[in-house]
Amino acid sequence: MKKIFKKASAVFFAALIGLSCMLPAVCADSSLPLLSTKGDKIVDQNGNEVILRGTNFGGWGILEDWFCPYTDPAGVENVYETLVSRFGVEKTHELFKNYRKNWITEQDFKNVSEMGMNVIRLPIWYRCFQSDDNGTWYRDKSGNIDWSELDNMVDLCRKYGLYIIIDLHGLPGYQNDYDHCGRSKSMSLFDDTPEAKRYREVTVDFWTELAKHYKDDTTVAMYDLMNEPLGTNITRDRSLKQVFWDFSDELYREIRKVDGDTIITMEAIWDPSAIPSPNVYGWENIVYQEHLYDVTNPAYLRKMNEIKRAKYNSPFYIGEFYPRGISSFDYLFSIFNKRGVSWTTWTYKGAGNGADNSPWFLYGSSEIEKIDFKNDSYETLSEKWGEVLRTDSGKWKRTAFADYAKLFTNGTVDKAALYSFGITDSVGSKETRKTLFRDKLKAIYTTILDWLRKLKTGDLI
Repeated sequence: MKKIFKKASAVFFAALIGLSCMLPAVCADSSLPLLSTKGDKIVDQNGNEVILRGTNFGGWGILEDWFCPYTDPAGVENVYETLVSRFGVEKTHELFKNYRKNWITEQDFKNVSEMGMNVIRLPIWYRCFQSDDNGTWYRDKSGNIDWSELDNMVDLCRKYGLYIIIDLHGLPGYQNDYDHCGRSKSMSLFDDTPEAKRYREVTVDFWTELAKHYKDDTTVAMYDLMNEPLGTNITRDRSLKQVFWDFSDELYREIRKVDGDTIITMEAIWDPSAIPSPNVYGWENIVYQEHLYDVTNPAYLRKMNEIKRAKYNSPFYIGEFYPRGISSFDYLFSIFNKRGVSWTTWTYKGAGNGADNSPWFLYGSSEIEKIDFKNDSYETLSEKWGEVLRTDSGKWKRTAFADYAKLFTNGTVDKAALYSFGITDSVGSKETRKTLFRDKLKAIYTTILDWLRKLKTGDLI
């Protein structure tokens, strides 16, 4: 009887082990392959080229009022500070956590995976993890830094076979003058002042702690050090460039002390000359990143040729893009895929007038009510930032752009669009292309209205 029991037990436990290995978040062999760089390519640990194609989960870690449910063109920092003055730090933190829990859920990872994408760029804000700009961490009951929300995002990426790029979109001291860093026209991170020096120290500590936490998780494809550092000043104000370069090198070296393996992506934003080639500081295993928002297809061709001529012998990645003006998606997707450049669309979802048909988003809603952060009760704020924000709440619609983008996630190149500068194309149904064209015209109109609004408030750069 004992032998029978032992044999049955062995079979039972073997079955348990086998079952556990079917769960992506449990077994080591379910992890995604470690990525690194080899020349101008991203490769896995076997040397196979990996091209990342996906989207941004914009609005999760740091909100922007043109596509998130609040109104303040100066930036979300004003919202945060007002709520702290009304409810205190802890309750405000819980309110934002409730927002993040509903803005992106497991269903969204599933949606992205089913589109054939393999990466998420996740913009975060230091305020998700720190209660002030002096580096005071939110901690769990054991006294450890509370990375639980970010851990959940990484775990869900792993579960659905997606890499994640962790993008520090909003830094203490503000790394550019745009509202999407937290507060418009407030950049002081690169100043020669004691306050700016402290902001840089806090940022170094932030990245060091984050890298310690994720150094062994191969789901994390890259650390994105600073979103659009200096902004337009990256080419206008040469006096700040050296400080930016040296600070980028400091971040690189401090991260490498604790994590020698994870790719670091450096944002040149608008052109390669905005940041030094790797041999200037001796950087290794880095990916250069640009954001492209030009208005003609020939302008995009010029950008791609600038990348080619730079000869940095490092991969380039298009972290954000949108074809403004008379430029076109078919041309952009095709030239990225033809050149073997990784890309992530901006952005996954958005709320606001016309968002349900906007090619800025894969999912949109025009039914989401914006909060009145100065007057709404805490209960009302929690409700407006509650389950209604879930993509599967019935308030959201998949856009025509999502259907079109899916056609290119496997590397498709539309030769007709590529060689006619987007005037003609052959990918996708005529109805889809017609709808996308119509939606883009509407999006141009809403963008102009948003610019006029920010012009009136003085928040347009």
